Amino acid sequence: MSTIPSPSGTPVDQLIQESWGFVTDRALQTAAELGIPDLVAGGPVGLDELARATDTLPQPLLRVLRPLVAVGALGLDGRGRYLPTATSALLESDHPDTLRPWFRLMYRVTFRMFDDPMVTLRTGRPAFEERFGNTYFGHMAAHPEDNEVFHTAMASFTRRTARAVATAHDFGDAGHLVDVGGGLGTLVTEILTRTPGASATVFDLPHMADPAREALAAAGLADRTEVVPGDFFTAVPAADTLLLSWILHDWDDERSLAILRNCRAAQEEGKGRLLIVEAVLPERPTTDLATALDLVMLLGLGGRERSEVEYAALLDEAGYRHLRTVPLPAAPGMHVVEARTR
Repeated sequence: MSTIPSPSGTPVDQLIQESWGFVTDRALQTAAELGIPDLVAGGPVGLDELARATDTLPQPLLRVLRPLVAVGALGLDGRGRYLPTATSALLESDHPDTLRPWFRLMYRVTFRMFDDPMVTLRTGRPAFEERFGNTYFGHMAAHPEDNEVFHTAMASFTRRTARAVATAHDFGDAGHLVDVGGGLGTLVTEILTRTPGASATVFDLPHMADPAREALAAAGLADRTEVVPGDFFTAVPAADTLLLSWILHDWDDERSLAILRNCRAAQEEGKGRLLIVEAVLPERPTTDLATALDLVMLLGLGGRERSEVEYAALLDEAGYRHLRTVPLPAAPGMHVVEARTR
């Protein structure tokens, strides 16, 4: 979400406006955390009512909401009451493509790890660890509420990507699928919904097992799926087709290779299929998703986004043959890197 364009449009004015963009971003994250879009979804709502519902003070709340009205993230009628917009609808909790969890994660965690990028630039250590006193996943394990927001956010943000993957690829002959680090099973749900004869395993850390089972049962897929707890740094369940969606970018090359080698050990020579779903870096920097995510991974987890050439090199070292890298137009910036065992 950017600020209002400068009327003059000069480079100086544009740069100054860009420098203040974080104000609107932070206001949007705060509104999502408070649930403001849910509260205004039904029609005009006054400031006092919003303040009571969110346990905030009216005048400070007014000043948080003002930038959102300015950019169309909230509406305002002639009586000073707040209205829903197309943007606020995407932040409603029950919207099928809700992004509220993603913005709540930004409010709670993501934005804060940008407090001091110099930590990473001068030590190589993720700035997140300086800010929170723990690794990213260590923090999540120690803070159940943040962990719930994180996994709900990932499911929310990846839902469109999952639909794009399930639509762009034919999984009819994929055999049994294993989604490695599959979280709540969002990708598996989309694939199985479109492939009636397929079955799948969601493989993730033990604390994710029950939430994943609940999510898969709610999708009507309990009889075609299983949830297996484990650690992909130790071993991966055997499967004809393995999926790694939003996993490798969390890790440096050494640990990514460890994951890939465990995947390779779980598949037959020449028959195993591996699909990596990630944002692939373009040859030259652009304003696409991968460029932004690469910096987030650096400061947050010590991971990285990679180019097609870099993925091909990792796959080769792990015992795979890179076949192709397919962009997903329905999920801009995202790609499927496809490989076979050799």
